[in-house]
Amino acid sequence: MTGDVYALAKERNCKVAIGLDPAQPSAERVANSAIFAARERYARPVLVTQGRVGAPLLTDYIGEGNSAVYAEDAPRALVEMLNEGVVDAAVRGNLGFRTLVPALKQTFGTRSLQRITLLDLGSRKVMLAPVGIDEGDEKRDLIALASNGRALAKRLGLPFRLAVLSGGRLEDRGRSERVDRMLDRSKALTEGLRQASIESEEYGIELERAIEEGATMILAPDGVIGNIIFRSLVLVGNTESFGAYASALPKVYVDTSRAKGSYLLPIILASALG
Repeated sequence: MTGDVYALAKERNCKVAIGLDPAQPSAERVANSAIFAARERYARPVLVTQGRVGAPLLTDYIGEGNSAVYAEDAPRALVEMLNEGVVDAAVRGNLGFRTLVPALKQTFGTRSLQRITLLDLGSRKVMLAPVGIDEGDEKRDLIALASNGRALAKRLGLPFRLAVLSGGRLEDRGRSERVDRMLDRSKALTEGLRQASIESEEYGIELERAIEEGATMILAPDGVIGNIIFRSLVLVGNTESFGAYASALPKVYVDTSRAKGSYLLPIILASALG
């Protein structure tokens, strides 16, 4: 494989469940993304929609022979379809976080989804983690994310070069007690990664240098900082994102943001991994 996520999705053409809440402003974007994914044979989408109020929205989608499931509890229906193997993969779409994610954690018995987002920087793909604000608080979680990121890179045919970020430049030690603690933490993390046979390099706060020097996975100090990096790059800087792959699950689930202009890339990633 060469790291071409689009080609891999077309090759696999997986059956992908996509959550749709027709009451949300983003509903049309979800449906259109599913229609395009089906037309281009990136995936065989199944829209899982909340109730039947969205039926008019799905006229074109259904008219092209695509599938939809109507459910009173769409988040739980999507999780059940994924767990039971009715679909190869699932994408959150624009369904609410508060019902769907707890259902995923309960069904698959995990305390954290360990989400890794895949960013398209134009010339290459770069992974970023953690991106959930409640993820990456402990060293063991960050090591697990790095390990899962290495596995994800292999599945997608991408090279793996891990950059560990912190709260200041490496030479900034002594300027702030908080920065010193963060630098100490990144040093301990790097040692833990080495013991886990995961090669990495410390870049301090220099995200830009990590990218310039060819890092293919950025490991933020915690999920809050990772989420800020994601929002800065994607929601402000217009960097394309394939969504956030839940690396802790035994099934393929890709998380998405309701603020996305399109849901096509998460569908493509889900199909490529399904």
